[in-house]
Amino acid sequence: MSQSNGTTVSATQTGSQTPLTMAYLMLVACSLMWGSNHVVARGINETVPFEALSFWRWIVAICLLLPFCFKYLRRDLKIMADHKLSMFLIGFTGVFLFSVVIYLAAYNTTAVNTGLLNATTPIWVLLFAALLTADKPRIGQWLGVLVAGAGTATIIAKGDPSVFARMDFVLGDVLAMMSAMVWAAYSMFLKRAPKGVHPLSLVFVSALIGLCFLTPLYVWALVVDGKPFFTSLDPVWPDMLKIFYIGAGPAFLGYMFWNRGVSLVGPAKAGVFMYLIPVCSSGLAIAFLGEALHLYHLAGIVLIVSGIWLVTRKRRVAKPT
Repeated sequence: MSQSNGTTVSATQTGSQTPLTMAYLMLVACSLMWGSNHVVARGINETVPFEALSFWRWIVAICLLLPFCFKYLRRDLKIMADHKLSMFLIGFTGVFLFSVVIYLAAYNTTAVNTGLLNATTPIWVLLFAALLTADKPRIGQWLGVLVAGAGTATIIAKGDPSVFARMDFVLGDVLAMMSAMVWAAYSMFLKRAPKGVHPLSLVFVSALIGLCFLTPLYVWALVVDGKPFFTSLDPVWPDMLKIFYIGAGPAFLGYMFWNRGVSLVGPAKAGVFMYLIPVCSSGLAIAFLGEALHLYHLAGIVLIVSGIWLVTRKRRVAKPT
């Protein structure tokens, strides 16, 4: 009897650990893919116009999404049609505006800087929530904002405070910080997403809305600016593979892995894996692009991570005595 019970418990524990292990692996893979997004973009900045990258990334993503979300769309389209403004804001900020700003940043500064500055999103979410909603941050959270802000300033100034006096900023660094602000705004609009809509339908329709704005931008780049259809590289297939990866990896699989991971371990535990994104982007940029990691990067990393921890940590509730 005891042997049988032991076998049952062991099997149950093994069964419960397997999906958890897979969930953590998917969340790590998600962080790796999201961290690689602007690294790959930085690697093709001289041959692929950012307009083409933004456009084709989402074309690839919606083509891959359609088979998975098709069965939900008929029901969900009716719900989303009743929330036109919310859907517009979600698609405009999360797909169009973020794509444009993050790739302009990646094209104008190092991938290390883009990844680290974009990681300040939780700070901007807190600030926007404090300004626009009834949520009032705690003292510790305001301290986190100041600490992370110091880390952001350290990276933008490259450790030289006189940069602020001269207003001598790198455009890409400012855009990378703006991309974090845009994503924070998107995160707030996401709270207004219509209830009962499947997440895949939401991403698919958001992508279509974003493409309504990305398409004219792309056509303008082709017709007016005379930029290449895909790339100026000859042959074109290496850059085409990279564009396909950005669409299939960060835009499609990254979301699928994140969604599944959150459903298995919960949003609180999954959120910790977001801290891996700047680590992954920095490591990939150093390994594949030959970028250097300076002391001001390390100082900025410590300050930003400390600030984000202060902002996102939960307040301990005192136990009744």
